[in-house]
Parts: sequence; structure tokens; C-alpha cells
Amino acid sequence: MQLMKIVHVSDAAGAKNNEDLITVYAHNAGIVDILIFDGASSVSEKNYFDTVAGDAAWFVSAFAALLSEVVAPGLSQDDSIKLALAGLQRQVQARLDLAHIPAYAYPIAAVTWARIVEGDAGAAVQIYALGDCKVFVSNAAGDVRDIDPYENAQEDILKAAIAQLTAQGIEDKAQVFAALLPMLRERRAFQNLHAAPGILCMYPQGEFKARQYAFEMDRQSQLLAMTDGFYRLVDTYGLYSMEGLVRRCRETELDALLRELRQFERDNLASGAQSVKKSDDASAVRYGPRALPGERFDIA
Repeated sequence: MQLMKIVHVSDAAGAKNNEDLITVYAHNAGIVDILIFDGASSVSEKNYFDTVAGDAAWFVSAFAALLSEVVAPGLSQDDSIKLALAGLQRQVQARLDLAHIPAYAYPIAAVTWARIVEGDAGAAVQIYALGDCKVFVSNAAGDVRDIDPYENAQEDILKAAIAQLTAQGIEDKAQVFAALLPMLRERRAFQNLHAAPGILCMYPQGEFKARQYAFEMDRQSQLLAMTDGFYRLVDTYGLYSMEGLVRRCRETELDALLRELRQFERDNLASGAQSVKKSDDASAVRYGPRALPGERFDIA
């Protein structure tokens, strides 16, 4: 059986803590779990859960740590999420008084989880997705499939609001954020209180509305997942098409793409004009038959 490899990169935007996280759990019998998290930046006036790391970074790391204790090949992704979340809730309730924490201050995160069961001819893949991380498969011929073609409608609402502020002459990021804060807080509270949340949150009011997919991939194909910060190369900056970026990630080190992203942001200070943040944490993970020269990889 050909040895498959997992390569990943993750970088915080600026000097703050990284609110993205990539975790890999390798099991016996050729099963590997790859998860990519994107913690949503806080819209609260202060951090309630971790005053050092920040609530968003704390949430993804604390949740991932508890998930690592329960994840197993025989346990479904959905049940694993529920078990880890129950453990996190117990930890939080033991040390915090939650009565005075507003709904918009509870942290949330996007997560895409690929469970890969390897075989001689290929691999069976199960995807579990909450939020707006991206996941693609490309084959040796360069064909690209968008496995989870999810569109975050809130992004268009934010872009329209930012465009309206720009028309009023408000372009400074701090002023833009302050003007949008009531909308952002209302949205965050809605996500935390929803009966069928489409995002990972601490106290879901019902079953998670996860998107789930199952498919086969041959041993020459590659799976690529990324946070929306990395995908800015496509949908914010227009440096690549979706297919072009995925193909580029097959032939180029992920570190090189990350450097290209950050260099573009440094060279084009107005590049993030349609976003609340000038730049974002950026992460990507690739699973495939080889690592490129110089890349560090985890063995699947």
C-alpha cells in the first residue's frame, strides 16, 4: 500500500493568537481523521472564557483537546462532536458563572472533518462540515471537485454594509468595525441560540445542522481543506480561480501559497476593503500520495 501524507500550514493574522487549528488523529486499520477549525473572531467587549489566549482561540483548542480523548473509528463524527462538547460544557460550568455572559460573547467556530478509511485501491472519505471552511478533491489529471459548495449568505450582507459605509466615506477598519458591531453581535447571538445551528457552538439549542458527504478517492488524488482566510486568495483577492488554487496546491508547497497570501496583503494595503478584517488567520491541509520537497508532513 502506498504511504499517504498529510501536510498542513496555519498562520495567525498579525500579532494576535491564531484562532485557526488543524488536528490529525491517526488510528489503527488505516483510518485517519483530519479536522480544520476556524474560530470566529470575538464581537464581545472582553474575553470571558480565556483572558490570555482569547475566547475564540481557547474554544477551538479546548474543544479539539477533548475531541482527541473520545474520537474513535467506531464512533460517528456527529456523536464524537456531542461527546466532546458535553465535556467542554462540564469544564466551563465548573469554573465560570455563565449567567452574566451575553449570547453574542459565546465563541463559535467553523469545522470541517474528513474521516479517511484507506484501502489498497483508494480511500473512502466521510466529510462532516459546520460553517464555511472549504474542501476539495483533485485527481492526477487536474480535475477539481468542490466537495462542499457552501455559500455563506452572511458574507454578502456584510459586503453590502461595508460598501454602504465606504460610500459614506467611512473606510478606517476600526470605524467600520464599530459601525457594524450591532449587526455582528445580533448575528452571533442568533448563531448561538439557533435551534439547528450550522456552526460549532458551545450550547446548541438542538441538533447541529451539519453537511455530510461520503465519496471514494483513488490513491493518486489529493484532498485539500482550508479556512476562509486561506481562500482569500480566490474570493477576496482574485489571485486564483477556485480550480487554479487547488491545482497550485498540488504542485507547490502550502507554505509558499501562505507566503504569497501575506505578501499580497502587505503590498496591497486596501486589499481587504470588502472585509471587516484587513487580513485573517489562514490555514490549509492537504492529504495525498506525496509531500513536496522541503515539506514537513504527518504520516497517515
